[in-house]
Amino acid sequence: MGDLVQFTKSGNIGVITINNPPVNALSPGVPEGISESIDQLHKDDGLKAAVLIGGGSTFIAGADIKELAKMALGKPRGAGLLALLSKIEDCSKPVVAAIHGTALGGGMEIAMACHYRVAVRSAKVGQPEVKLGIIPGGGGTQRLPRLVGKGRALQLILSGEMITAQEAYRIGLVNEVVPAANVIAPLPLLYAPLMPMIPLAV
Repeated sequence: MGDLVQFTKSGNIGVITINNPPVNALSPGVPEGISESIDQLHKDDGLKAAVLIGGGSTFIAGADIKELAKMALGKPRGAGLLALLSKIEDCSKPVVAAIHGTALGGGMEIAMACHYRVAVRSAKVGQPEVKLGIIPGGGGTQRLPRLVGKGRALQLILSGEMITAQEAYRIGLVNEVVPAANVIAPLPLLYAPLMPMIPLAV
């Protein structure tokens, strides 16, 4: 799995931590590490759910710009997000995205593939790809309308607007907003909402 993604346990909860400073971009190795963590979650009968968090000051601030440049030049790039997003979404055990800092672009797409999204009050989320002259390429154009409705999704995608955690909660993009300054500290708060889902998922 390498140093970019760590998989640890907190009781019967798996903790998937992305450590790719400074912004936890989806560089080669990060999607693969998350995928391997989901495999571990699935195989471990002692684990009932997982929390996906970003180490440091942010969740996932989006794609690695160097990888986007490769794509523009027609060069091979790292593994795409689609297979990973489907694996998260189809996981038999609930996965919660714990968002602090920013969840942008591919980071927001990963959060939307999770079964539950919790954000700290200071977090911001969005799909800013249009500002780079592209559109969301990891399922954002499908999952975002399902969560917030077609009109609001279109506005967010076409404007590239970043919104606050409170606004994301209001429109249904995140399920809960917590007051903690450090999303890692109140870990029980993050996976507690998953508990009622677990008997249905395992």
